[in-house]
Amino acid sequence: MKKILSTILSFAILVTTFSIASPIELQAAQTKENIIVEVDGVKHVVRALNHEFDNNLYISMEDMAYAMNESSKAFEFSWTERDGDDVAILGKVEPSSIEEYDEPSMDDVSEDNEVKHTRKKVFIEIEGNTYNFYAIPVSNDCYVNLGEFALAMNVETVCINGIVYITTENEFVFNNYDLEDAGIPYMADSCLVGDVTTGRVYYSTTADEVVAIASTSKLMTYLIIKDAMAEGKISPTDTVTFSKKASDLSKTSNGVIRVEPDKTADIQDVLKGMLIVSSNECALALAEHLCGSEEDFVELMNRKVTALGLSDSAKFYNPHGLPVYLNDELTVKQSNHLTASDMFIIAGHILDKYPEVKEITSIKRTRLSSFGDLKVDNTNTLLYNVPGTIGLKTGTTDKAASCLVSAYEAQDSKGDTHYIIAIVYGAENAQTQGYLSMLLMRYGIQKFEASELGIVPEKGEAGEVPDNLDGLVSAVLGAARRNSR
Repeated sequence: MKKILSTILSFAILVTTFSIASPIELQAAQTKENIIVEVDGVKHVVRALNHEFDNNLYISMEDMAYAMNESSKAFEFSWTERDGDDVAILGKVEPSSIEEYDEPSMDDVSEDNEVKHTRKKVFIEIEGNTYNFYAIPVSNDCYVNLGEFALAMNVETVCINGIVYITTENEFVFNNYDLEDAGIPYMADSCLVGDVTTGRVYYSTTADEVVAIASTSKLMTYLIIKDAMAEGKISPTDTVTFSKKASDLSKTSNGVIRVEPDKTADIQDVLKGMLIVSSNECALALAEHLCGSEEDFVELMNRKVTALGLSDSAKFYNPHGLPVYLNDELTVKQSNHLTASDMFIIAGHILDKYPEVKEITSIKRTRLSSFGDLKVDNTNTLLYNVPGTIGLKTGTTDKAASCLVSAYEAQDSKGDTHYIIAIVYGAENAQTQGYLSMLLMRYGIQKFEASELGIVPEKGEAGEVPDNLDGLVSAVLGAARRNSR
């Protein structure tokens, strides 16, 4: 039972909500402290940075390399910079200075225990896999959130009464748990996960409430453009010319790829610019290329709303998802909006009719030759953190907050392809959106494997697999409370 509780409690860490000032980085006071980490029954002292929220613990990778040196998950740690990115490498253990490591003591804490460090996205390489998490670089060390470390190392981890227990022989997985009623605040305005191939929704919350959708609007733009290509109205080899309107947009704070009027680009590069780096000017250029004007393209978008049978509340004002001020008697700021259930239909339609979309949305980073060999990076962290993820689109505005529509490709027992779609709208920041999307996608994968492949997680002492996220988290919190009594 202790092992089961430890695995459950690892998800209590996973679902902790963080506060981040921006999607890029945060500078905040961190309290330096030394903690006890017990690895496979052996206690070690590890340096940590503890943010003001409970369970938001960041641990030193240099110290963890020493603590786990005798375990089956032993690794050597190095910190480097590669192609302008910060990279923490947890690599194969070989004879090294790790044996000469001077382990800190519980009393070895600087008198100045309040320090300011920047939390930023860092690439973590582990056993050939690359993850993209928020971490805190400190000198040549790197402090990683305990929950993310447990996920990346795939080890059972639990923090009880200030002591971290790690059991390397147990994986970081979902199990079946007995349920205990408990309420939690939702981590987003709306979310949904399901197998879009069969139409089965595994879990949703407020999925039929209208939400602003920010740059996930570009999935509808992609659909309209692909329909036009299929109908022969435009060609996959076309050259797109950027208008003055698109050029002006590129030079605002909402611009992504700066272009001059009459700039030309290969349409495939423009599609990549729109879907990978979320270029608003690329979305506008595509709309004008097809219809001659943004207004006529938006009319096509809203016709497609009707054709797909989306909710009456679904409405598009532009092809990119930025808020727009309507030029009426009363100036009103509006945003593209629909429901998570609507987007589930859009994503499913695209993947069914144009599965080649994943050839773009699964790209982690590339260069766009039409834009001076511009290097672009995909902001969808699930491409790194959930192997098998193939996209689809992120989005962020003040109104929509942080959004992600993600897709995972799976095969059933007959070898047929299924797409699991996880949708998150209105998360408070990029890290919360990433955590919730990762949790939803993992839950969706588990439910798919149980229903389509007959792979059923090991049962706990009572109960069945929770049928929704509330049930799962209730089990997590219930087990945590029982263990603390």
